[in-house]
Amino acid sequence: MAKKDMAAILDSFEVDAAKKHDSKVADALGDAAPASEARATSLVSMTKSDKERLTAVARAHGLSLSAFFRLAADEYIANHEW
Repeated sequence: MAKKDMAAILDSFEVDAAKKHDSKVADALGDAAPASEARATSLVSMTKSDKERLTAVARAHGLSLSAFFRLAADEYIANHEW
């Protein structure tokens, strides 16, 4: 299998996992966000060791790396009065 094809499969898996997780979080929090809300993708550049470390932290808390980044950004904004 070509490297590009594997990346597309993994990206699709990540999106599906993030949607399922976000749906469970929304249900738990009573979030009224519409299920049809469109998703967007951003790229974050980091070293392989940073990705491994941050992924381990995210997984330890039951989060995908994407969900972890969204949570971290929201927390940073709230705690630094941005």
